[in-house]
Amino acid sequence: MKIDFSKKPALSQCRLDLWLWAARFFKTRNLASSNIKKGLVRISGKTTTKPSSLLNVGSKLVIEQDLQTKTVLVEELAVKRVSFEKAQNFFQIISKESKAPEIFLHTRARYKPDKRARRNLKALKEKLHFLSDN
Repeated sequence: MKIDFSKKPALSQCRLDLWLWAARFFKTRNLASSNIKKGLVRISGKTTTKPSSLLNVGSKLVIEQDLQTKTVLVEELAVKRVSFEKAQNFFQIISKESKAPEIFLHTRARYKPDKRARRNLKALKEKLHFLSDN
């Protein structure tokens, strides 16, 4: 009787932090679990704060990372980290939204005046202060 060890049994469930690390969404498992605890990863629309949450094939994940929100469909489960090319087979990106324009406008609101503008503001304040004194 021969036993065939070449075929690996297909996983039915996998830990969420382990899969995010194996699919190369995060560089370390610790980063993956800390982002899950912060509520930046949702499974099928439900926010989970447990890195040990179980993930199934066909689950829909929403991952908020680096000013981007990615909606991902899980196609294959993995417990070992593989190359980038192989990791692309673990999921299918459904949508990708970027918050860069909002951040740009937000940072633009905190405008720091240059040297000329600072001089003009200082002169204006001195004039106003001079006029307000009795």
